[in-house]
Amino acid sequence: MLRLQVENGQTKMVKGRTHRQEYLRVLLQQIYFTFNQALPLVLIIASIVGAAVAFQARFTLSFLGTDAGRMGEILVFILFRELTPLLTSLIVIARSVTAVSSELATMTVQQEIEALEFIGIDINRYLLLPRIVAGAISLFSLSFVFWMISLIGSWVGVNWSSYWPFDRFLEVIAQALTPMDIIFFVLKGVLTGAVVFYLACRIGLSVRNASFEVPIVTNHAVVDTLFVALGIQIFLSAIFYFLFGVTL
Repeated sequence: MLRLQVENGQTKMVKGRTHRQEYLRVLLQQIYFTFNQALPLVLIIASIVGAAVAFQARFTLSFLGTDAGRMGEILVFILFRELTPLLTSLIVIARSVTAVSSELATMTVQQEIEALEFIGIDINRYLLLPRIVAGAISLFSLSFVFWMISLIGSWVGVNWSSYWPFDRFLEVIAQALTPMDIIFFVLKGVLTGAVVFYLACRIGLSVRNASFEVPIVTNHAVVDTLFVALGIQIFLSAIFYFLFGVTL
């Protein structure tokens, strides 16, 4: 009896270790597809958007005769608080939501989900949780990269007609940023990423055993997550401006 209990305990330990390894594998794989493979697109869009916003802001400030030091407030208001989280969410939805939902829908149609459940694997823990965590990590990380690259693009846009030292440029940005800006920036990235990937997984698993439903479900996932992501961004921005006002 004692030997049987020991063997059962060892079997559970091996299964637990295997599940953790598989969870980590799926997590890292999803981060690679969502974060790493989206980097080239994020770098290009962030550079263009940063340069365009800064150039327009510099032109407007010059036209109005306003102090150029307010450039930092404008860039934080437009780029950091709004455009960076929003555009990054759109990139992730366009690239990864389609992939996740179609993958899970295909697994459902091919009865792989039923097979996993039959052998006692928790679908939520094995399929959903690592993708949700990866989505939250990836979206926030991409938002951070987008902001960093857009700063470089903004500096280029600011210096289109006259030179502005990079250290002075970073100084006005740092003066405009507040701790609450950073908190809401992190919250937008993490919350949007988690919710979007949760919906993508659930919608992908909702397909019935018919292969023609896979593209329908994929389109459904993109539309739903797009509206949800926009809703989260607007909701958090509304809370921020309600609590702290529009500082411009």
